[in-house]
Amino acid sequence: MLTTLAIANYRSLRDLAVPMGSLNLVTGANGSGKSNLYRALRLLAETAQGGVVPALAREGGLQSTLWAGPENITRRMRSGEVPVEGGARQEVVSLRLGFAGEDFGYAIDLGLPSPPRGLPSAFSLDPEIKR
Repeated sequence: MLTTLAIANYRSLRDLAVPMGSLNLVTGANGSGKSNLYRALRLLAETAQGGVVPALAREGGLQSTLWAGPENITRRMRSGEVPVEGGARQEVVSLRLGFAGEDFGYAIDLGLPSPPRGLPSAFSLDPEIKR
């Protein structure tokens, strides 16, 4: 049985660690991230079975799966004074998925390759397993 599910930077899920029980019920308003939680779990399952590249391709590529919001959520964003909007990224792009069970665990950190030196590559947007 899974005891914990962890997701970071997947679509609308910025940083989530969910304790799991024998029965888990996910509820929430429309647009709150329920479907993204299920999609992340499916992507994690396919990745753990060795299918990371085809699974990400079905998602539209790594770029379409990444958190699109800001790298840092300010106090003004939390209070609703200003909208929560993404901008130019300063930090390394990373999609992290993982789970823990009673006897085992699995985690993967996916990102974009380092910028190539010299000529640009046709593969610069292909996902790379970082860890």
